[in-house]
Amino acid sequence: MARNSNTSALVDGLLRFVATGGMVTASLLLPGLAIGLNKPLSKFLDGLDEAAKRREIDRTLKYMKAAKLINYSGKYEHGIAITGKGRKRLEKVHFEDIAILTPKQWDQRWRLVIFDVPEEHKQARNALSRKLRELGFQPLQRSVWVHPFACHAEIEAISIFWGLTNYLTYVETSYIDKPDLLKSRFANILKF
Repeated sequence: MARNSNTSALVDGLLRFVATGGMVTASLLLPGLAIGLNKPLSKFLDGLDEAAKRREIDRTLKYMKAAKLINYSGKYEHGIAITGKGRKRLEKVHFEDIAILTPKQWDQRWRLVIFDVPEEHKQARNALSRKLRELGFQPLQRSVWVHPFACHAEIEAISIFWGLTNYLTYVETSYIDKPDLLKSRFANILKF
């Protein structure tokens, strides 16, 4: 991993760790941090000796404070507070990590996302459509999208992120017209 991607991943991991109540202390930081880090970053830190890990984390925390992602007074071991800017970054990271899990067996149900977003929220509407496509949804109509797997929590998180909860409806159904056409559109993920 390049240094910039290591720093970015470490910042995101530290924000996750602190947001979930992790106390950043010399004794707890290094073993407990692995929970909030991705595998390549954990591997990178595992390759460092204790002094190098400590330097890397100190450097990253100083960067985070300078970037106004966190606040702490004196020594950070006494407590760190995530700023509004830090929370926004954490929300964005969470948003980018949203994925729909593929079950071992399809439950024969379809999930529809129906939305009617006013023109004044055009940017959010377009972002919603891009995210639905990224998650593997297929359009039935311009503002009606379908997916075969359960994803209510994911859709709720997306609608909250873009401020579209009042304009979006999530539906689960076992019947839909032309099921063979839909099954063929999802043949790459459905197992028959």
